Amino acid sequence: MDRRSPLAGIPEAAALTEVAGVLLPEHFGDPAAEYRALREAAGLLDRATAGLLRMTGADRVRFLNGMITNDVKTLTPGAGLYAALCSPQGKVLGDLRVLAVEEALLLLCEASCRARLAQTLDRFIIADDAKVTDASGEITVLGCYGPKAAEALTRAAGSPLPELLPHNHAEVQVGDAAVRVVATPFLGVPGFDLLLPAEAATAVAARLLEAVKAVGGRAVGHATFETLRVEAGTPWYGLDFDENNLPQEAGLETTAVSFSKGCYIGQETVARIHFRGHVNRRLTGLALEGNTVPARGSRVLKGEAEVGRVTSAVRSPARGTPVALAMLRREVGEPGTSLTVEAAGTLLAAEVIPLPFAPPVPAA
Repeated sequence: MDRRSPLAGIPEAAALTEVAGVLLPEHFGDPAAEYRALREAAGLLDRATAGLLRMTGADRVRFLNGMITNDVKTLTPGAGLYAALCSPQGKVLGDLRVLAVEEALLLLCEASCRARLAQTLDRFIIADDAKVTDASGEITVLGCYGPKAAEALTRAAGSPLPELLPHNHAEVQVGDAAVRVVATPFLGVPGFDLLLPAEAATAVAARLLEAVKAVGGRAVGHATFETLRVEAGTPWYGLDFDENNLPQEAGLETTAVSFSKGCYIGQETVARIHFRGHVNRRLTGLALEGNTVPARGSRVLKGEAEVGRVTSAVRSPARGTPVALAMLRREVGEPGTSLTVEAAGTLLAAEVIPLPFAPPVPAA
């Protein structure tokens, strides 16, 4: 936690907050303005919880395709996808984005599961010509999100940003640094994660922030990132789901799982649920009455019976009330179901509502 954020020198920088063992700027003095920037213009964030594994070797595609839930064989250089690595029982050991480049597969993943992903993949490499290395120390990850994010990156690079489908990526030059721009759909607004050389982080961040401000945006802290993530209904590994959950419990079946690719670890369980069964609990949205934001782990009740737990909660500017993601039992998951949430010694009225909480924002 001794790193210095490339955004820490901004005069308005607030105190840092610890997230998954990493120190990030919590906000930059005006969270409401930061929220508006992401919804209406552009924001620049420190995304230091994200790291990078690099997989090399002639068998890398075949090996990884047999390990994770999505179809790596479909990828060509510049393409990417979202996937999960499961246990033999079908439980999620971690999630990741796979980015294909000419001589490697880049695995972009969060601090909450990066070490486990690396260890698990390495353990299964036996006779394959494949090698996985943690390249996180070589890079800094920033986020540029909002309807004018592409415009800001075009200004910073001095040339138009190519159109990128979700998880696809391209390398652009920002000053003297080569920056890999990855289209990132997780916040309900257009946006990109930016992989850049660690030694160039401060200079590139300054240039990017200047471009973001030129389109009406600003630096944004982790608190606002979390607000938009929850409003978008995007589950986060280590918060909303973990090694105790099946992909379908976290709603990953439409974004991270191929049901036609063939075998991978845990595939039998995941496929059986999809084709012949259901899960008994699922990540669900709750709209809450009042002003109290319940803590993670707060009990969700139907009458006096516990039917789930809150996994993430924020006050939603889009709705003007607190909202929460909660892992709920299937029988109470229908929209319109009335529940209560224990919070700060009181019971909060809650209603199950469909995700996302806020409508997606198109590019400008």
